[in-house]
Amino acid sequence: MAQANGAAVRAVTLLSRKELQSAAIIAAVNERLCAACGICVDVCPYSARVIDEDKGYAKVLEVLCQGCGACVAACPNGASYQRGFEFKQIFSVIDAALARV
Repeated sequence: MAQANGAAVRAVTLLSRKELQSAAIIAAVNERLCAACGICVDVCPYSARVIDEDKGYAKVLEVLCQGCGACVAACPNGASYQRGFEFKQIFSVIDAALARV
């Protein structure tokens, strides 16, 4: 009972806020590359992706996105990417990992 009460209080505290902040690293979509295939929607564990039927590309619901990168890995067109990570940074991490092997 105490745990349920604590969880309810935490939920009410979160839901009573006028604004919510999303994670610093979230996914984004390059609309020009997106084919609206829906793979990213299917793999997102946080339901943070939807297909905009009118515009013909996937959209990220930033408040729900936790930046896990599942959609980025699954995207066959390379339209999904994570904000805050540039190719130069990613390649530096890969180079550092390979140097330790």
